[in-house]
Amino acid sequence: MLCNVKKRVPQGLEQTMSNSTSDIISNLPCNVLEKILMCLTIQDAARTSVLSRKWRYNWTKLPHLIFNDEYCRGSRGVAMNKHIMTILGVLLLHQGPILKFTLSLAAVESCPELDLVVSFVLNNGIQEFTLHIQNGGPYRLPSTLFLCLQIEHLDLVSCVYKPPLAFKGFTRLLSLVFNEVVIPGDVLSSLISSCPLLERLTVISSTIVDYLQIVAPNLRFLHCEGLFRSISVQNSCHLAEVSVFLKRLRNWSAFNEGEPLYSNMLPESIPAIELLELDPYNIKFMAVGGVPKSLPTTLACLKVLKLYDICFGDVSLVSNILCLIRSSPNMEKLEVWAWPEGNALVDPFLELMEVEGRSDTTLNQLREVNMHSVSGKSELLFLKFILAKWRMLETLIVVGSLGDVYFGFGLLKELTRFRSLSPQAEIIFVIPGVAV
Repeated sequence: MLCNVKKRVPQGLEQTMSNSTSDIISNLPCNVLEKILMCLTIQDAARTSVLSRKWRYNWTKLPHLIFNDEYCRGSRGVAMNKHIMTILGVLLLHQGPILKFTLSLAAVESCPELDLVVSFVLNNGIQEFTLHIQNGGPYRLPSTLFLCLQIEHLDLVSCVYKPPLAFKGFTRLLSLVFNEVVIPGDVLSSLISSCPLLERLTVISSTIVDYLQIVAPNLRFLHCEGLFRSISVQNSCHLAEVSVFLKRLRNWSAFNEGEPLYSNMLPESIPAIELLELDPYNIKFMAVGGVPKSLPTTLACLKVLKLYDICFGDVSLVSNILCLIRSSPNMEKLEVWAWPEGNALVDPFLELMEVEGRSDTTLNQLREVNMHSVSGKSELLFLKFILAKWRMLETLIVVGSLGDVYFGFGLLKELTRFRSLSPQAEIIFVIPGVAV
């Protein structure tokens, strides 16, 4: 009968099949096991120790350790010092070098246990170090950091950076992020210049920085935000992406009356720039002493220009923007976020648009323009100017002001009339929260 039939497999083949399928997980290559574990949280990685005998201690050899808010998931109510003690326990069980370490918890603050964690990590061959202090900062970094000459990525939030006098810099550093780090401007400038391989730099500060000098021959990305009296970029011929925001300069009381505020970042120092993001303060400082017809150096490589908090009722500001546009003949995309204050239609603005309309400025490469928070007549005139001036435009995206539905539909009607100025351009209009 069928129930008594048994297939006979040669003895040698049966043994081979048994060996090949008995423990597939345990026989995975070490590099595959490591990649699997690095995709898991540290808790889940530790749980894999029960999968097989060979997996029991694999999680303790991970070169990358990440403790972020995902690490605290499902452990509400647990005191932060207990989390830090758990992290310290993980480190004490760890075997081998720690190449990448991230500690970024919403409630982490300075404490003796944190000192032990940071010191342990910095003494284990660290290459990528991220420390975000959210409360109780700033955290004073231990002196062992300045012995980590092999470090390649450094990301700090709310820390005190005070190197010893003998410190000569991180010669292998590729990226640096300082967010609310306590450091004098001259020390920061010295640090940047002593990192010859630096490619990415982010500096965010709410304290006044008198003078920031950036000398970085391999720099490709720069983001600065804060209270800078002056930013100077030198010897950075590879710099392609730049974002500079002086938004907090609205707090003018932070400066002594009559002191100069300027930024000589543009344009000679960054001839290879491809993406530029600016706020109105930087745009105004670019033209201290008068608005030129064009910048001293043409930004021939600039492809994308993004401008934030632009008040189109400020004629001098718009003049500076037009100067920047004239100096960027190969620009492909322009994106502007409007600021509604002072958007009344004024004769000087009309005159400026008429004069610019008669100029010989051409942007043959401009294909897309995005305008956000449009809510005034001056902005509408600027849109009309764009459509009439640059006939190669393919897409115009206009986003109305949130909550101003009445003006939004009136704006849509006006834009429909403008279509004849540039028939091939697709005009996309959006009123936030309203289907058009």
